[in-house]
Amino acid sequence: MLRKSEGPVRVMGFARYHKRADVETARLIDAALAWQETFLRPMDGILFHAFLGNLNGGFADIILARDDQSFEGMLKAYDDAESAKTFMALLEPGTVRLSRNQILKQIASPPDAFSCVEFGTFKIADGSNAGEQDVLAISERIESEYLDQSDNTKLHYIGRDAENRFCEVTFGRSLGEAKRMCEGYVGHPVCQPLLDLCDPTSLDLDFWYLLA
Repeated sequence: MLRKSEGPVRVMGFARYHKRADVETARLIDAALAWQETFLRPMDGILFHAFLGNLNGGFADIILARDDQSFEGMLKAYDDAESAKTFMALLEPGTVRLSRNQILKQIASPPDAFSCVEFGTFKIADGSNAGEQDVLAISERIESEYLDQSDNTKLHYIGRDAENRFCEVTFGRSLGEAKRMCEGYVGHPVCQPLLDLCDPTSLDLDFWYLLA
């Protein structure tokens, strides 16, 4: 895991993908670690990277950047980096999905002491009058009155991409506890309002554990 103490954090990238069937997971982890150390670590403004896996055989990168310029600079340099080429050659073509989000709260520094990440995306339902400020207000209540009541929660925030799709991200101490907290949203007087304003067909949620 890459974590730099400098901040604040304003941009998040989340890329999901699958490895080729003939590639061993250990080889993919080694390539991800080499990419993290030789490409991301020296980059100014790239403050955090974690390589993740899920229980369905998928993999993901989460990257936190100081600003748009830092994230864009990383993207432009990516194709020419040898470690990136090596890593990409291990992935199943056509499976990469990249979500780039503006983080909608002030984060002073990247997270620490976590082992899993909950990443969910959604759109506001058609016909709803809710907007960004409504989502943020509900999110703040969820943090203060629900998530922060558990020492499993290490960081939580809402983001938004260029297509007005929101993401909710929670860093947790353990995957099991994070899943339990998420399941507790249903019917909870503080959390249910967030579910109520979502278009249910747009929900995309998964849980990821730390690999490197």
